[in-house]
Amino acid sequence: MVFKIKTSKKTMEYFEEIGASTGYAPFVLSKMSISMSLKSGNPLKEQDFHSDTYGLELNRQTITGEWDDLYKALIEMFEKRHINDDDYFQRYLKAHLDRGAKILYAEYKYKGDLLTAVLKNDRTI
Repeated sequence: MVFKIKTSKKTMEYFEEIGASTGYAPFVLSKMSISMSLKSGNPLKEQDFHSDTYGLELNRQTITGEWDDLYKALIEMFEKRHINDDDYFQRYLKAHLDRGAKILYAEYKYKGDLLTAVLKNDRTI
């Protein structure tokens, strides 16, 4: 079982910029990113699984914590199939995290107050 993943370099840059402005830690931004990716309703594309690993190293416990089973169930529901544990964390959760970071960054850049924008947007959390 894998307990750590590395985000893409771009995700790290997004989190650094958003975190510097909002004070949100990467583990908070990770949860928001995954949620926004799932809420988008758009299926993952093959390129979503091929992002680099030059970003932040994040621990599974830090990202999903006691809610790991819930995150896995949500991703399996999204994919409409069972996903083995290694693929879930290394492939699918990472893909949703990196894709969601782009969505989160767009909300941050163009809506001003990130938390208010995320909570008011009907396509988010």
